[in-house]
Amino acid sequence: MQASEIRWVYRPPQHRRSPEAGVPVFGVSAADEQGRVDVILADGTRVTAAPGDLVAEPM
Repeated sequence: MQASEIRWVYRPPQHRRSPEAGVPVFGVSAADEQGRVDVILADGTRVTAAPGDLVAEPM
């Protein structure tokens, strides 16, 4: 079996689309009580993400 590389990308649902959608993730904070995390994107932008807003994509 061959290993493949992935990256985490910010992809909020369609009803919450933002200009940051599709930007790779640089780092995340610990989750709060609702499961939301503060995210630093690769371009330096900071967003708050809900569960499911971060998806793994092949590189």
